[in-house]
Amino acid sequence: MADRPKVGVWVPNLLLRVPVDAAVGAAGGWPVAVGGAGEVVGQRCAVAVLDLEAAGALAPAAIAEMAHVGIVVLAFGPHVEADALAAARRAGAVALPRSAFLQRLPELLATALATAGRR
Repeated sequence: MADRPKVGVWVPNLLLRVPVDAAVGAAGGWPVAVGGAGEVVGQRCAVAVLDLEAAGALAPAAIAEMAHVGIVVLAFGPHVEADALAAARRAGAVALPRSAFLQRLPELLATALATAGRR
């Protein structure tokens, strides 16, 4: 674990959490369950995966807090929540509709972990 970068996973829904954790492990990261931006920062995570529905109205502020300290934030939400996805992008996250996010997660994690490793 010590040599694998931590990935804070703020995804309480187990049906989504299981494939996210698997993808993090396959990409070489160590998935760490978190419940907020403070935990992501406190755990010294290099990357965060965020379910926008779980974060709710706090999502933009949480993303901005994590991005401010250099954490790469990957976020997803329902495709019908275009405003929430746009707000997440403005706050500093890579934000996609859930279906596209899960399909692209291996690629997104590879890029995020490579970016985090260069810091």
